Amino acid sequence: MAGLTAIAAAVAAAALLLRSVYLWLMPKPIPGLPHNQDSAGRISGDVPYFAEYDKAARFRTRFFYDLVVKHKSAVVQVLLPFSRPLVIVADYRESRDLMAKRSKELSRGYMNNVSAPVSHVAISDFIRLWKRKAALAQGLPFETVEDLEGLTYNIVMTAVFGVGYEESTTTKYSKLLEDISEDSINLGGSSAQVANFPSPETPALVKALHVLNVSITAVLGSVFPKLSVFIENLKPKARQALKLKKDSVQTQIDAAVKRAAKGGSSEHKSAVDYVVSREKTAAVEEVREPKYDGMHLNDMLWGYIAGGQDSTHSTLCFIVKYLGAHQEAQQKLRSALRSAYTEPYAQKREPTIEEILRTQVPYLDAFIEETLRLRSPAGAITKETARDINVLGHIIPKGTTIMFLLTGPTFVQPGVPVDDAKRSETSQKASSEGVGDWSHNDFPAEDFRPERWLQLEGEAFKFNNNAGPFISFSSGPRGCWGKRLAYLELRMIVTLLVWNLEFLKLPAELEDPGLTEGLFTKPQSSMIELRVIDME
Repeated sequence: MAGLTAIAAAVAAAALLLRSVYLWLMPKPIPGLPHNQDSAGRISGDVPYFAEYDKAARFRTRFFYDLVVKHKSAVVQVLLPFSRPLVIVADYRESRDLMAKRSKELSRGYMNNVSAPVSHVAISDFIRLWKRKAALAQGLPFETVEDLEGLTYNIVMTAVFGVGYEESTTTKYSKLLEDISEDSINLGGSSAQVANFPSPETPALVKALHVLNVSITAVLGSVFPKLSVFIENLKPKARQALKLKKDSVQTQIDAAVKRAAKGGSSEHKSAVDYVVSREKTAAVEEVREPKYDGMHLNDMLWGYIAGGQDSTHSTLCFIVKYLGAHQEAQQKLRSALRSAYTEPYAQKREPTIEEILRTQVPYLDAFIEETLRLRSPAGAITKETARDINVLGHIIPKGTTIMFLLTGPTFVQPGVPVDDAKRSETSQKASSEGVGDWSHNDFPAEDFRPERWLQLEGEAFKFNNNAGPFISFSSGPRGCWGKRLAYLELRMIVTLLVWNLEFLKLPAELEDPGLTEGLFTKPQSSMIELRVIDME
């Protein structure tokens, strides 16, 4: 009898232990914050919903937008297994307030003198490439994704590592096309003919970037991110890419250290020179030896390369699509450029780098900003709370990951109504700084209308970057530190493209709206049809 009692006690203890483990594994919703009730009752949380979206070939980020609309709340939580809830903020004013005004609650120049001249050279080479392609294509459309990737790579690598880092990919590709005749261009496509050119050579670092972006995307889409990081780093391709990235960047750091040791001009010629100089200064102030071979500098420069390369490439792909799709906007932009650069236009030449740098063209800035608004390179920004914080009346615990949506509600579709009394004092004071929801603007939120960024001052329109929701480059002191270079590149590229080339309307069957979701969102296709503008 005593034996049976002992067995019964052991079974009861085991059952109690299993129940305790089960309850411990269950999602722990933040009290009062809207969430899916059914997900709170299962260990897998919202994971089954992710599976449904994957099966339906819908982006997982769409689940976040739908969750906001479903619960009619600008702040919701996603329940994940074995981890804290993920908090979603889908309100421009609150996102901007937290990142710009309350940044302490979240864990944490040389551009015109160096990057601009070399970028101008790269862009001019690229214009010649596309003029050659336009002649070979004989009025047919052609794909541009690889071309624009090469252009962005040339600019970013020169800005990071300096002039002469390696031969321009555009130059290499132009040499390839020199010996190609019009008759050798492969004409393909479905119902509409297109010109198919041989692909340009993809640089080794770009290939490494592709591999690492696939790994990062897998981690971001995993419900077990730490385990996913471990698994991804074991894959041979990822390990090779990481080694190439580390070795390539370190080689340039070492070269910059040698240049600095020789003395001479104190002017920084590239980002790597600036980073090395800053590390040297910090070491002197902290009475230590400089750490030029540490991963801190290596990762910083790689972040500059990766962020600048993919985000700018994504934006350029969408810009050329919009130039062709929105003919009236393209004509307005060309007229604005000719009015701003009267002397170059009268002299039948393109603007110089000095002219571009000193001239403000409001409609150009508005065109770029509108592209970024509708097609933000990144769908969201994540931050971790450094302490318990209040978000629209909800207390979010310290150590919680918050995802700020950069598209969707308030950006390209109506947002969820928010009681202003629940906003922070700084957010309430900022209510007069432009509209907080683009659906409250004169133009529909989903439409491409650069005019929404223009404000009449006296007799002229000025560009107003605070006209409404926009956080594609993050915000506040923790914002994107490559923002200045990105805008500089985009202004020069778009100016010279529109000055020299006319982007024609594509046949409807070639206007592919498909997107590729990854670390950055890109179009599946970026087809264009060009006509060279005769300046003579």
